[in-house]
Amino acid sequence: MSEPRPHLVLANDGAGSTSRRDVALAVSRLAEHVPTELRWTSEPAEFEDLVRDATDQQLVIAGGDGSLHLALQTVDALGRTDEAIGIIPLGTGNDFARNHDIPLDPQEAADVVLAGRSRAVDAIELRDDGTHRELVANNLHLGMGVDSARAAQRWKPALKRFAYPAATVWTGATGGSSSMRVTVEDEVVWDGPLLACLFLLGPSMGGGVELVDTTDGTIDVVVVEPVEPRDRVALVRAAMRDGLTETDHAARWTGRRASVHVDGTLDADIDGELAEHQRALHLELKPRAWRILAPSGTATG
Repeated sequence: MSEPRPHLVLANDGAGSTSRRDVALAVSRLAEHVPTELRWTSEPAEFEDLVRDATDQQLVIAGGDGSLHLALQTVDALGRTDEAIGIIPLGTGNDFARNHDIPLDPQEAADVVLAGRSRAVDAIELRDDGTHRELVANNLHLGMGVDSARAAQRWKPALKRFAYPAATVWTGATGGSSSMRVTVEDEVVWDGPLLACLFLLGPSMGGGVELVDTTDGTIDVVVVEPVEPRDRVALVRAAMRDGLTETDHAARWTGRRASVHVDGTLDADIDGELAEHQRALHLELKPRAWRILAPSGTATG
């Protein structure tokens, strides 16, 4: 048998003490079996340079959805999406890990990396009306989802993994609406005010709130219409019980292509990272766009 490749673990230098302890546990487990190097990064450019140089190492990302988003952009730009990425979930949401059955325990996640079962996973190719292009690993939110992400970032130091659920409750009860035109497979499915618009590759968002049952092979598009303030608490409660799409105030479509248009600026939460675009975003499903190391029973060729 050939010797396993050495592992390179990349972690966010801004991680708190709990995350640093989890990184240490994962690295220790990996190092029991293969030579393992840990590098802490603080800037995207530094992260990209380390990935670029890791041609003879197994890349392992210790971080949350935002770190995975950056990793996906980097391997895509380098033309290395056929190289499977190992994942040690360390974020407050970890929705990508939840959607792909990757354990949230750092040592159990390290065991998945060591097993080395490569799986091809889908992505969303996102474009605006200009030259911008990026790949979405998990989900894109507009409206209430962006407000929730902003609140969660402020509350994360105090509430840790409870920041996203708490922010969802708060923004759902207090947030306003925006006018959007939503298109799925070239058909306009909504044109008017919305409390939120969600484009989903996996059921889980906001740290484990499952809005749909499954999203195999399509983009799930969920819109939430504005409701009276007195009805918002019930709407948020339905979302927290995984029943948002069963209410009278939400609708769902599926397709391989979608777009959203607004008059002015589009604030979006893309894989947990906040971004601003002008007027329109266009989404297209990219099947088997990149590869991860997945648990036993979910690997594909």
